[in-house]
Amino acid sequence: MDNSSYFSLGATLYTPCNHPNLQTIMSNGLGSKSMVFCTEDAVPEHELEHSIGNLRSSIKKLSQDKATFKRFIRPRTPSLLAEIMQFDGIENIDGFVLPKYDLSTCDDYHRVLKHSPIYFEIMPTLESLDVMEPLKLPKIRESLKNIKGEVICLRIGGNDLFNILGIKRMPNQTIYDTPLRMIIENLIINFRPYGYELSAPVFDMMDDQETLNKELALDVNYGFFGKTAIHPKQVSIIEGFFKNYSISHIEQADSVFKEYAPAVYRMNGQMMEVTCHSNWAKRTISLANSF
Repeated sequence: MDNSSYFSLGATLYTPCNHPNLQTIMSNGLGSKSMVFCTEDAVPEHELEHSIGNLRSSIKKLSQDKATFKRFIRPRTPSLLAEIMQFDGIENIDGFVLPKYDLSTCDDYHRVLKHSPIYFEIMPTLESLDVMEPLKLPKIRESLKNIKGEVICLRIGGNDLFNILGIKRMPNQTIYDTPLRMIIENLIINFRPYGYELSAPVFDMMDDQETLNKELALDVNYGFFGKTAIHPKQVSIIEGFFKNYSISHIEQADSVFKEYAPAVYRMNGQMMEVTCHSNWAKRTISLANSF
């Protein structure tokens, strides 16, 4: 897994492919470090054909110059992924988000990606019923080895998981105040120790910055250093939080790798242990380097 790409994602802003200014947004971005151009849940069925045409023409007009942000496409299905991969200019896209990645869809995604001459960056999304069955998670993890491309992170589809449970987020509620907390913890335990990073679910209350900040504090406590954004005004809040976190903790992180650092020492009121804090320190340094 390419961890360096994960730490450069920041706030991943989603934009539907039926957007009237898609070509301009795809070329110039909206200020985030990464964007996903979506043909899945964000596009109604009756606008799908128009959205695909809009996406095709927008990709064709992209400059070959390296963009200042990462660009991903979220196809609706594996068959649409195969179609999109044939678009002129597709080499100027960084990669793909694979929706509803699970044991029933993974083989179809693998077959499509196998035939691509380009190694794209890939972000499978965990958002189906399989995610709620703990015994299936190791099988999903094993399936990731068959993806042609760099799996830079796994995205957690919070709203799809809410839908399966028949609930939605309520005002003033972080995702950790909901039943999804247990699912998130299972995903962390089953994937991160094996080298797979995860991105935090979306916060869909667009006017509640106070609760967003509370959720971000819990996100980083859970080790999430990337998060889905659904509105441009969330971007600076999310990326600013990650940047401030790295600034606040970089001294401790650097201290773990200092030559002749004692095995155990006190710093900023905390007992630091070189062997126990090394993975946290590596991830924190990688986050800091991305800014």
